[in-house]
Amino acid sequence: MTEYAKPVPVPDEETAPFWEAARRHELAFQRCDHCGTYAHPPVSFCRGCHNVAEPSFHFAAVNPRGKILNWTVMRDAMVRGFTDDVPWVHALVSFDDQPSLTFTATLVDGVGDRLKLGAPVEMVFKDVSLGVTLPVFKLAQGSPHGSG
Repeated sequence: MTEYAKPVPVPDEETAPFWEAARRHELAFQRCDHCGTYAHPPVSFCRGCHNVAEPSFHFAAVNPRGKILNWTVMRDAMVRGFTDDVPWVHALVSFDDQPSLTFTATLVDGVGDRLKLGAPVEMVFKDVSLGVTLPVFKLAQGSPHGSG
């Protein structure tokens, strides 16, 4: 594995389970033990059932498929290490399991004619250095917006 020259996430106590799952190439978000609502980033009380008296959560697997809600084409690296990636696409995605659950990440397919609002995507994982795996999106195979 080559040296990764870009910033990497630094997990804290609240986000460590998310990053541990990513290292296993799994998508897992915080989930309320009372009503089953997923949250990301992690929360201290559930936005679904609003249980503030006895909040209780665990990290649970989420279907990695969703749809593009919006995106930004990055045309300026702004941060050292990203110069060779310009232009790249950063997408906001809602997940099929819970449409109110959103996540932003790089779309590895880049700019192209298949990049459309509502385009189906799936999360995949990119091992960038020893112990660091980043979640990224790719356009789903069989997309109605073109062949994949």
